Amino acid sequence: MFQRYEEFETAYEQYSPAIEKYFSVCFGLDTAEELTQQLFLKVWTYLLAHPSFVPNDWKPWLFRIAVNLKNDHIRFMKKLPQNFLLLEEADSYSDPGFTQEFTQNIVDGITVRTALLRLSEQDRDLILLRYMGFDSYEIGKLMQVSPSTVRSKMAVAKKRFQKELQK
Repeated sequence: MFQRYEEFETAYEQYSPAIEKYFSVCFGLDTAEELTQQLFLKVWTYLLAHPSFVPNDWKPWLFRIAVNLKNDHIRFMKKLPQNFLLLEEADSYSDPGFTQEFTQNIVDGITVRTALLRLSEQDRDLILLRYMGFDSYEIGKLMQVSPSTVRSKMAVAKKRFQKELQK
């Protein structure tokens, strides 16, 4: 049991910053922290329930869980009224001392998140995983397709993302 905890702790220390960054691109820092904690709670619960399970490679396994958790959260968010989401985002930055540059960064962040939410689940996953530094081979393993398929789908996803950003 103690060895199990050490493996989990090592995985948490190594991958939680990247997973939190992945979530923050879509949802902002507060939600990213919550989702990261949710993910590692799910992982720990799973490891306790399956004592003989050891992931071959922690990184793709954790990011597959992160992708699924992100998509679940997006489905939940789409059920909320859009005004609620924008108000929640604005409340996070209600300090009157913020500069115009900082305010523009907030608007840019909302624009990127909105464009990402408009993409299909597959396009969104491709864009975010590439942003997180995964190469075509790693993304292919996660999505169970060949690296060449990843590259061709990535080209199409980037075009769609650019169109959504322009809207």
